[in-house]
Amino acid sequence: MKRILLLGLLLVPHLVHAQTDVSGSQSGVWTLAGSPYRVTGQLTVPSGQTLTIEPGVEVNFQGHYKFTVNGKLMAIGAEGAMIRFTTDNQAIGWGGIRISSGDISELSHCRIEYGKTPAGEYPDIHGGGLALLGSDAVVTSCTFADNDATGGDLGMGGAVYAYGTGGAAEPLTRFVDCTFTGNHCYGEGGAIKFTGDWNSEVVGCTFIGNDCDYGGGAISLYNVDGTRIERCVFADNYTMFANGGAIHTLGFSNTLSVVNCTVVGNTAVTGDGGGIYLANAQANIINTIVRDNPGMFSDDVYLTWGSGAEIHYSNLAMPDGASGGNNINQDPLFVNAPAYDFNLEELSPCVDEGTAFFALAADTIVDMDPSEYFGTAPDMGAFEYTPATGLPEGAQSALRLYRNYPNPFAVTTSIHYRLASESPVSLKVYSVLGREVRTLLEARQPAGGHSVTWDGLNGAGRRVSPGAYYLRLRAGDEVRSMQMLISR
Repeated sequence: MKRILLLGLLLVPHLVHAQTDVSGSQSGVWTLAGSPYRVTGQLTVPSGQTLTIEPGVEVNFQGHYKFTVNGKLMAIGAEGAMIRFTTDNQAIGWGGIRISSGDISELSHCRIEYGKTPAGEYPDIHGGGLALLGSDAVVTSCTFADNDATGGDLGMGGAVYAYGTGGAAEPLTRFVDCTFTGNHCYGEGGAIKFTGDWNSEVVGCTFIGNDCDYGGGAISLYNVDGTRIERCVFADNYTMFANGGAIHTLGFSNTLSVVNCTVVGNTAVTGDGGGIYLANAQANIINTIVRDNPGMFSDDVYLTWGSGAEIHYSNLAMPDGASGGNNINQDPLFVNAPAYDFNLEELSPCVDEGTAFFALAADTIVDMDPSEYFGTAPDMGAFEYTPATGLPEGAQSALRLYRNYPNPFAVTTSIHYRLASESPVSLKVYSVLGREVRTLLEARQPAGGHSVTWDGLNGAGRRVSPGAYYLRLRAGDEVRSMQMLISR
């Protein structure tokens, strides 16, 4: 009996620390039980086959190996159980995920980090973390961090390079609620480079601290049609030797829309358009804040080479060559811009100054349902100010909920509120889909100021994925809510 018990104890470490070495052709399912998956050679998902990766799996590259997908990749993580593509040798990195397929791959709740392109030939020099080569993908709630496309001083798309994606009828490639931070490339597009793409969408994404040498510190667009960038934040991105600290276009006949974005503190160190640079482009800029983006020759937004822009309901300095109306040029009154908290103060001139509907000819650029915003109209910028709800018109608020700080945050954030009288208090965090993530407080509290700290964990004690979350405070019959952003 003792020998059996001893054998069982000896087996436990192997169960706890299970790992799987993989290389060559792969399909089927990579399970959490087999994690981490140690990549010991080049990987390929063959044409017509699918590789599914379960939530919580770590894929650790033991050398500079590529992950080539000729079939379909379904890497679907979950809140608190992200799939991680990484390497222990950050200096060498790994070859990135490279998709070349007629199927539409899906990545959700993944972290893609330390991908690096080699000095070689096209297309391997582009797309440090992910390359879509004539292929489409839907990427949701993923983090791209510290990827690099230097590629022998030729690489583009520090995190993502996409060529020939999408279709004329509808968007096929989409990046939704993703975070891009610390990505770099030699050429264009510190985080993303789209080339010859149709109707690609970047929605609800955060771009902080990405850079490139030659244009588009965060996003560069070349010969694109119908690109849509919506509800995105761009801060502290830069390009060193060219133009467009945050967004940059080049090539011919680019068309794009920038809607409800916040573009602040980006830099074109030796060029034009510290925020947005448009060359051979027709752009719609609606409900957007573009402020304090320095360039050596021009700040914020710059148009050249036959470009035009329709700019409406935005807060910026109107550039030469643009037309539009209902714009302002005032301090947005962010809660704390140095801490990347671009929520609006209650008295911000951007509150209720956007538009819920905007169309040009037959093209509808903005069409928002009233449930998508508070007040009489949408706000300018990426974040909607959330005033008190549930009070009779004209009533004075007895409950005050203040903006959490810091916001965005990486590890913890402090939430402050004030009660006018003793009340039962409920404080809960929800996902953008309305699912309860965690109850922070259920208690009766006295009148006065109170504070609660959220450590970014869900109710099961697991760290939630980067992205937007909503806080709901109920005290008696009164309710307040606000958005919080996790950025890692």
